[in-house]
Amino acid sequence: MKKVAFLIFFILISNTLFSQVFVNDVNINEKAGEYIQLVGMNTSMFGSKYQIYVDYGQKVKFMKAYKIKDASGKVMKFNTMIDALNFLYDNGWEFVNYASDVIAGKIRYVYLLKRRK
Repeated sequence: MKKVAFLIFFILISNTLFSQVFVNDVNINEKAGEYIQLVGMNTSMFGSKYQIYVDYGQKVKFMKAYKIKDASGKVMKFNTMIDALNFLYDNGWEFVNYASDVIAGKIRYVYLLKRRK
């Protein structure tokens, strides 16, 4: 009986940990609207380091880093934009559109994502 109770408890806990993406301690899966933007810029000369953040309509404060965290509070580090896109897809968001532009000689990537139903 204890094993069954533990199994049910574990399933309930793991289900609540799924689909939680935090941006500065805000769970965007609960707070954000229907759409978000995944924005990233390559900050390395050799193309291996990306600065990535999520725009969900929050107030932007000067010089504040909007780091993406998982359900355990661990800051997520992504190798590429597609790595970040896959992370958000796994957490309930789907790709809608893509755009890019050049700012100060660096390419900025912007992915529009929609909440998956």
